[in-house]
Amino acid sequence: MNGRVGVVVWITLVAVLAGFCEAKAQIKITFPVSRLVLQRDNGNQANVQIVGSYSQALDAVEVRVVARVDGQGTTTDWTTLQTNPTNGQFRGTLSVKGGWYKLLVRGRSGGAIVTTDSLDRFGVGEVFAIMGHSNAQGSSCTVNGANQCPSINGANDDRVTVVAIDDNGSDFQQYLNTADTRYLPGLAFSQLLLTSGFSPFASIPWLWGHMGDVLVQRINVPVMFYNAGFGGTTMQQNYFAAYNIPFQHSFVRYDLRMPYANLRNLMNLYVPTTGIRAVLVQHGENDRDNPTDSTAKYYYKVIDKVRSEFSKPNLACIIALSSFVGARFDNVRAAQFRVINTAGYLAFQGPDLDNINTLADRPDGLHFSPSGQNKAGDSWANAISDSYLAMISPYPAEAQPVASLACAGSNQLTLTQPTGYQYTWSTGSTSSSLTVGSGIYTARLLNGQNKVYFPPAVVVPITVQPAAPTVTTDNGTLAICRTTGLKLMSSYTGLNRWSTGATSSSVVVTNPGVYSVQAQHAVYGCLSNAVSQTISLASAELSLAFRTARRTISINDTVSFWLSVQNKGTCDVGAVSMQSRLPPNVTFVSSVDNLSAFNGVVSGTIGSMTAGLTTNRRYVVRLTAPGTYMTAAELTASVNPIAGVTLNNGTANGEKDEAQTDVRTLASSSSVYVSPNPNQITLPTVQSNQPTPDPAKADLSLQMQISSMAIKIGQPVSVTLIVNNLGGLTAKNVVLNNLLPSGLQFVSSSSGMTVNGSTVQGTISQIPAGQSASLTFVLQATSMGTFTNRAQIFSVDQADPDSTPGNGYTNGEDDQASAYLRTINPDSLPK
Repeated sequence: MNGRVGVVVWITLVAVLAGFCEAKAQIKITFPVSRLVLQRDNGNQANVQIVGSYSQALDAVEVRVVARVDGQGTTTDWTTLQTNPTNGQFRGTLSVKGGWYKLLVRGRSGGAIVTTDSLDRFGVGEVFAIMGHSNAQGSSCTVNGANQCPSINGANDDRVTVVAIDDNGSDFQQYLNTADTRYLPGLAFSQLLLTSGFSPFASIPWLWGHMGDVLVQRINVPVMFYNAGFGGTTMQQNYFAAYNIPFQHSFVRYDLRMPYANLRNLMNLYVPTTGIRAVLVQHGENDRDNPTDSTAKYYYKVIDKVRSEFSKPNLACIIALSSFVGARFDNVRAAQFRVINTAGYLAFQGPDLDNINTLADRPDGLHFSPSGQNKAGDSWANAISDSYLAMISPYPAEAQPVASLACAGSNQLTLTQPTGYQYTWSTGSTSSSLTVGSGIYTARLLNGQNKVYFPPAVVVPITVQPAAPTVTTDNGTLAICRTTGLKLMSSYTGLNRWSTGATSSSVVVTNPGVYSVQAQHAVYGCLSNAVSQTISLASAELSLAFRTARRTISINDTVSFWLSVQNKGTCDVGAVSMQSRLPPNVTFVSSVDNLSAFNGVVSGTIGSMTAGLTTNRRYVVRLTAPGTYMTAAELTASVNPIAGVTLNNGTANGEKDEAQTDVRTLASSSSVYVSPNPNQITLPTVQSNQPTPDPAKADLSLQMQISSMAIKIGQPVSVTLIVNNLGGLTAKNVVLNNLLPSGLQFVSSSSGMTVNGSTVQGTISQIPAGQSASLTFVLQATSMGTFTNRAQIFSVDQADPDSTPGNGYTNGEDDQASAYLRTINPDSLPK
């Protein structure tokens, strides 16, 4: 490896997790990491913390471990790690037996497996820290100008694991000058190879690769090594450094608390993540000049310091018998035996390396040749006996803290680590929180005791904030047409946040207003920009009709008026208000339809009207003076806008929200009483579309008035035919024909009209230009039914410019007229 360790670690993590973003995968394991070995307990198992990122809504995350090789672990069935995970990270623990595994995860949604991921390898096994001098760290030895102590190859077994280092890299050089764990690799594990070295201080595999092979083959679980060996040092110097006692050395820096700093750093940097079984101590040769008591003291003090400093009072040490430098040194061995044989001290006898003492094995009388390394590796592997492992209670891995995630807008998340630490993110940030877009983010956390944690990486996918949805409606407009409401539909198929509080993809609104919706990411909860729509009520197609059952009444008699509001459109409408201003000498009597009168104004409201419905409102008045009464009504307010009209703007605009009817008293009078019209707008002068009267022609038009539109059988009804002459010539001998429908019969005529069959006929001798004349007859009904009475100008001596006399009753010409009437039961006649 080359370059900065931190950069290498980051590149490694990116390489491991890059597929998550590139392939847009929906789930990714972020802890454990590849080749991590967790310390097993004396029951041959560990509770493995499993954490990962996901970006698809899941009902459950399931996990299993599969032994990479048959017989090298216990494969588990699928088990649920977490149900209904939230916030983009799943987490849980799984009890795993000792072994070397592939980790599998899968996500379920709606009962189906929708996404999967796997971790190539991780282990539950044994973790050891190594301390010592050059025969622990690894060293060359030059004899006759040649290195007789080259390192043997690393481990052949895939299960022998270390954190590799590059002792030529700039980060390691920084570590030499600072002893700062920031310059040591993080959780970047690899097989112990000849070229790998292993953290924190060994540059070659030395005897430990072979030792790992032999030990792994015997105990059949993976092994993790950390090497704190520092060549040229003594237990005395470890003691001085541990207790901050100054000493002088040509290359060991006391100011950095070396050589003890290496052991301190691995205990702070790695052991919280992996746990540990024991410290393997291979010191002694360089302590040969010290008396037994002193050397024993140094052993005790260093072991005590490790246990107290890292809160591991029962941390075991396995101590090699190692003193040979051309010969054995019994003062050293005696010190080692004293520590080993201290009852209850949890110091165990390791290999007797003094038995490896030939020149072939130690060419310079001290360091191991390849053959010596193999023998020393065998000795160490055999010394860590099954009985030792059964007696030593290990320290398990600690759970890693997990970052929390929150939406930050602009398609970003804010990643926040737990409080109480110093922080170093892979981006270089030292804040507890990081606001970022798509990518993979790691961090180191340092607590007040200098213990380091590695929160699982957070994978932020490409999209965490949905695009703003579009809103459509079920009727294709932004107007409410039916009282059942208008359905607003979001284009986003996931979770929506409507301003109404609804979270579905659609919502039904029944009131006009402004409605907004935001798309919500199913995992992170991030909201899109809001989309608003202004919803109105659909325009109403309303018209007003005004009628009375009797057109002529006695003075002080009562008459009923009906206001009929018709919804001619296809949309329902809301409340509609109406009013009728009573002419003078008209007194309001009553209403059975909740109409009320105040100061001569009759008013009321219709609550709502479905499409196509006609609603009637009736009121009764009394006429108190003789005359003709022109009564008007209009719609004054509507919840829905009414197309083509202006509400409450008077009753003389010709709009469909206005209507009028007339009645007259039996006692004749020239007085005409008209409804007040205070709200009438000033109409513009309209140029007539009628031609200038032709002085050579009589322009006649016909109108029909019926005294009552609802009658009982046998009740007389007066029909008046009015002829208007708008021409420039007097009309002479104007003959009128009235065609009686079946069920109506002629009774009499005060105007000289006669009947022939079903045709009532009469003649007006002359009608001067610009004047009118009329004929009247009385008819009655002989049967129940509805009838249309029709009349026409049958003949005239003068030509008419826009109609042809005598050409029928239904041509739509102005010399034709008709009226509708019906028969009713006597009991239903209005009073």
